[in-house]
Amino acid sequence: MTWLDKLQHQSRQLRHRALDRHVRLGVTGLSGAGKTAFITSLVHQLTQGDSPQNLPFFSVVQQGRYLGGRLAAEQALTIPRFPFEHNMSFLQQDPPQWPPSTTGWSQLSLALRYKAGQGLRSHLQTYSELELDIVDYPGEWLLDLPLLQLNYQQWCEFSWQLFAKPHRQALAADFKALLTATDLNDASEQQLHRVTDAYKALLQQFSSAASTYLNQPGRLLVPGELAGAPMLQLIPLLPEQLNENSALLKKLTDHYQSYRDYVVKPFYKQHFSQLDRQVVLVDCLSALNAGAAATAELSQALQLIMQSFQYGPSSMLRRLFKPQISKVLFAASKADHVTPEQHQALTLLLQNLLRQPLKQTTYQLAKTEAMALAAVSASKSGYVEQQGQRQPCLTGTDSGTAKKISLFPGDVPSEVPDEHVFSRHQFSFPSLLPLPFAANANVPHIRMDHALQFLLGDKLR
Repeated sequence: MTWLDKLQHQSRQLRHRALDRHVRLGVTGLSGAGKTAFITSLVHQLTQGDSPQNLPFFSVVQQGRYLGGRLAAEQALTIPRFPFEHNMSFLQQDPPQWPPSTTGWSQLSLALRYKAGQGLRSHLQTYSELELDIVDYPGEWLLDLPLLQLNYQQWCEFSWQLFAKPHRQALAADFKALLTATDLNDASEQQLHRVTDAYKALLQQFSSAASTYLNQPGRLLVPGELAGAPMLQLIPLLPEQLNENSALLKKLTDHYQSYRDYVVKPFYKQHFSQLDRQVVLVDCLSALNAGAAATAELSQALQLIMQSFQYGPSSMLRRLFKPQISKVLFAASKADHVTPEQHQALTLLLQNLLRQPLKQTTYQLAKTEAMALAAVSASKSGYVEQQGQRQPCLTGTDSGTAKKISLFPGDVPSEVPDEHVFSRHQFSFPSLLPLPFAANANVPHIRMDHALQFLLGDKLR
């Protein structure tokens, strides 16, 4: 893209923003929350699934005013494109598979055409158009945003407080012993490489074995274009090692500051500071399966992340010069992994996990809504006869065995359970593969029309 093309692209975006014809939607969530599936389904519903039968609660579709959506042809050549078609190919396999997780940031731009239902535009224009930018990025990178509020010493203390918790302590023991035996006056490349590799292995263990959420720095797990960069040689020294003015402490402090200034800050500025609307996806069920400590850490991670966003009403001046997020949808993903009568409890559980972030967004005057949804359905709900009574159940395909199963996954607590409940009850919600659907059929979902109405309904009036 030439400088002239870039200037024209930026000028068009500024003009659309001034006319309230542009929305930048951020899809936020930790790794495994379903961001890729959500964006893939969202794009499908807007470009191919726009029938009243499929989206009954999306008013612009229900009223017959939606003329369709298309992938924008003029996305900047320097911006990685979200692989919508590639992701759809996974959902259309036999049997269907979940699309791969995100390994780098990407964006997809859509042009949504509709007939205005009110105002002068409804009389003067045959159609109106809304430009929608959707941003995707690895959930691991999201966890770096809280680093903007911490210096290196504070991050080390925070990390080791975290590693002392019961679900992390045993895994962290070997790395702690390694640091204890490390010569702090040796800041050689070989030394940095050795301790960084050990810390990266620990983060990978945390991520896969302990169902943890606060694993920093995120780029050690998903480096993206920074693979091999010296600033990724970054570990938290033990708190007692911070009192020594050592060569290793100085080197790690420099790396931390470089990482924060040249990776985290630009990432925040490029992808988050310009957001208009936001979706926060939360996988409550996997946290419950993992136990009390994991559930508490999920809540802590979400609270820390949400402190990094600006919320407030969007006037014309704010849209042009200092956009703020005016609407936030908090969504409990995988609603299809529990029976329908449990959806209300799942929504209430989400609200309890997000109690502080919800207060923050309400205080800052952003409109919020919480709901349970499934961007791509993985089950069919029904009933079975048991001892003369109808019992709710789900039918789907187990992701581990690829076998069909029918089960009642269990009740969802409407509040975050205390440790006593976790000690007496093991939650065991299933992991399911997507439902199959024909190539020309709509992607099956739960409440994506509700989500679209909240996020875009006011822009398509």
